[in-house]
Amino acid sequence: MKFLHLVVRNALRNRVRTVLTIGGSAFLMFVLVFVMTALTEIYAWEGQAAKKNRVAVQHSTGLANPLPISLEEYLKGPEIQAHAQHVQKLNWFGGTYQDPRNFFARFAVDHDQLRELWSEYTISDAEYRSLCAMKNACIVGKSLAKRYGFRVGKRIAIVGDIYPVDLDLEVVGLYTCADDVRLEEQLYFRWDYLDELTGGEKIVGTYWMKARTPDDVAKLKELIDGRTKNSSDPTETVTEKEFNAQFMSMMGNIIGIVMMVGGIVMVIMTLMTANTMAMSVRERVTEVAVLRTIGFTSGHIRFLIVAESVFVTLTGALLSLGLALLLFNVFKLSPAPQFFPYFFVAPPTIAISLGAALAAGVVSAAVPAELAAGRKIVDGLRQVV
Repeated sequence: MKFLHLVVRNALRNRVRTVLTIGGSAFLMFVLVFVMTALTEIYAWEGQAAKKNRVAVQHSTGLANPLPISLEEYLKGPEIQAHAQHVQKLNWFGGTYQDPRNFFARFAVDHDQLRELWSEYTISDAEYRSLCAMKNACIVGKSLAKRYGFRVGKRIAIVGDIYPVDLDLEVVGLYTCADDVRLEEQLYFRWDYLDELTGGEKIVGTYWMKARTPDDVAKLKELIDGRTKNSSDPTETVTEKEFNAQFMSMMGNIIGIVMMVGGIVMVIMTLMTANTMAMSVRERVTEVAVLRTIGFTSGHIRFLIVAESVFVTLTGALLSLGLALLLFNVFKLSPAPQFFPYFFVAPPTIAISLGAALAAGVVSAAVPAELAAGRKIVDGLRQVV
């Protein structure tokens, strides 16, 4: 810390050059923080799903094909119930609420199993009774309700697209989720209401259930998929984590893209800072020689130059992180609310960004610092820059 004042003075010797370098570093780090935050939000669902024993049964050819209603009787029979409980039908409705940009999940479910299957949700007994009593009732997450002004008693009209019917729903309750506020961005309504609107066609998108123990998951896959293997509607039984991973796989190699962007950011920032440090050290050849004559060692010179470089990159990183935290965590802005209802800069992202800035600062100053520390004092005093 005793050299901090000297490091700052050296960094600000050429203010225009330093400010431009800090600004460039801040921009690059903001790009890195943005991409990493998007990746964190995408994989947040997997982290929650891994904690549960929920299992989904879907058509083996894809989610676009429905499952037969007759399968429900088998799933609720003794063979499956020995390994699972709370079997529930679940259909993705889709549709449009007022504007196509108002995107949020809308699910038709068996209301009598909703509370038990999604046990992390909290809803009052009175509101749950209202859901069971009213066919066109729905419950919405508290965060979703806040975003669109939903409240108990409000009517919600949703125009269908996947299904050729429109929903006229009434909000009877708001649920919360202590595990993850992102899960409060959904709407649930009764499957029998959807079935009534579609003329009793008994369309089932997926079946969900909760395995009694983690060891029962493999047994459920064996029993269910084995029974339907040679039928006209073969199934694929997956864990909730595997179910969510299907959607992420549609986005391609997202991890590879993030790593590529991160690598490009690091290379550009390192080269930019190295150029600045090379010019700065070249301008101070005689000064470095004078410092050596009054007692500064080669190690001190290396430290001062590397510290100056780290000061520049860390300042840029702190500026970018401050802006990101202000925009995304404080003002809760989102680049695409329909896909990212919440866009939080997580602590690991902050740590990785600061580590990347520190590494870039050290690497970019390595060569200039070594050249300055290794130069003979006589050569430094003789050189005129």
